[in-house]
Amino acid sequence: TIISTPTAKMQESNGDDHYICTTGGFTGEPGGLIFFFILVAYGAFVLLVGAIISYLVRNVPSQFNESRLMTISIYNIGFLSVVIIPVYLVVIEFDPFVAWILRALAILYAFTATMILQFLPKLFGIFITDKGRNVRKFKSGAKLSTSTLSNTERASSELTSD
Repeated sequence: TIISTPTAKMQESNGDDHYICTTGGFTGEPGGLIFFFILVAYGAFVLLVGAIISYLVRNVPSQFNESRLMTISIYNIGFLSVVIIPVYLVVIEFDPFVAWILRALAILYAFTATMILQFLPKLFGIFITDKGRNVRKFKSGAKLSTSTLSNTERASSELTSD
């Protein structure tokens, strides 16, 4: 982009000349760092909005409530960010390859842990609790009062009880 274009710069390292990727454009050298922090700030904002939404929907019926899963996922990503970003910024000065490995592992861990937290309970319910049977009705632990049942549900329950 015009703001921070990637460019190659000749730099001496261990007595040899190497091309090093840098950021150019009108932001100059700190451009990559500026946009990195803009991206981090955006991610923090999205996590904050997710935390607020998790807090607001904590009292919906348990059949639809995934606020606990969202909260754990947000905590997981937030904790990982607080730990990895400073370590990454320190390590990149000494060994960019190790910094790249840390960043890649952090991304893989965050994605995998979030997917496991979201889907493992559902898969456990399908394959262990229900033993893979084709269950037609959703079994939730919530008890419904007769005032919340629709007319067709009341009629079908009356027919089956006769």
